[in-house]
Amino acid sequence: MLESFCAVMVLLALGDLISAKTKGVLPSVFVISALFLAGYWSELLPWDVVSRVGLGAPLANFALSVMAVQMGSMVSLKRLAWEWRSVAIAGTGLAGMMAFLLIFGKMIIDWETVVAATPPLTGGLTAAQMMAQAAAERGFSSLAVLATVIYVFQGFVGYPLAAWCLRMEDRRLLEIRQTEPCALLEEEAARPFFLTLQRTTAFTRITLIALVALAAELTSAATRALLTRLSPTLAIYTLHPLVLCFLFGCLATNYRITDQRPLARTSTIGFLAVIVTAHAMEFLSGATPEMVLASLPALVAAIGVGTAGLVCFSAAASRFFDTSVPLAVALSLTAFFGFPASFLLTDEAARHLASNSNEYHFLMQRTLPQMMVGGFVTVLVASVLIAGLFVKILG
Repeated sequence: MLESFCAVMVLLALGDLISAKTKGVLPSVFVISALFLAGYWSELLPWDVVSRVGLGAPLANFALSVMAVQMGSMVSLKRLAWEWRSVAIAGTGLAGMMAFLLIFGKMIIDWETVVAATPPLTGGLTAAQMMAQAAAERGFSSLAVLATVIYVFQGFVGYPLAAWCLRMEDRRLLEIRQTEPCALLEEEAARPFFLTLQRTTAFTRITLIALVALAAELTSAATRALLTRLSPTLAIYTLHPLVLCFLFGCLATNYRITDQRPLARTSTIGFLAVIVTAHAMEFLSGATPEMVLASLPALVAAIGVGTAGLVCFSAAASRFFDTSVPLAVALSLTAFFGFPASFLLTDEAARHLASNSNEYHFLMQRTLPQMMVGGFVTVLVASVLIAGLFVKILG
């Protein structure tokens, strides 16, 4: 177990070091993904190395829940109320992706391939699984493989593009902050009721975060049970537990139950980041070189055309919703990776460009809400609905 843990940590550390040397031009999650893929394909890395260490499910599911609460604690209700624009931009980006694939994609690849490739490009694992299963049941075994391969590899396009856009947006925000200090006011969080107790012990902070995450999970389960009782077809509209963890984290901070960034104050955020990053690398082990080579033309065509549509439509939408083009494109690109990569990329861009902690927190306040909301809308909500539609289209 210790050997496997060291192997995983060495790859994570190399990703961080290379990202630091390139000042975020090569995002760490992109480098880490490439290293893990090389390790799997060369057989130097066991395909189950993450689960051997115990960093996969169910530990990863717990880590994702409490980290989503942590992310919510960094967003005020006022900021969250403005994020309807992020929902609109993300939806427009997905519409552009589908439009380009349905119009231009079928000029390059056949219709069935376009239909099978579209839902996985929206980023959700559930969407990819739904499409792969539907294709297999209808006798399209190669399309079932394609759906899996697209889900695994779309991040290699999304990571660097989103990182580049976030760096552009952070530079723009820092310039405005320096030249017009009053243009972008920073928000102050209210002190929690339990501030004295939380200062005394890290256990109190972790307990409160765990209780908030539990409340979100129970609410999601109760909602699903209620909708299922009304009609089994309605269960799909249940808000994902991670969405509720994020919302509950925001409410808990704004109503003074917890403070901002509670996990960071307990020095546990680093190990949680290790868990969720390693867990994300597990999915790369499912794509073999043979699978990739067999579906390479369709893979390149689908991702290329889909990315072009997403970028064009989200950039156009930014003009209507008073958002910068780089930020609009970045939040739409969350369809290619979702949470936790949306947080990791946002955090990394802010760390590399901020010269002090005040600038870092300022940048995170301005970019994290959009990236989180964008990721939740595209991956956890829209992707499932799109997959359900395209499964019917596949016939």
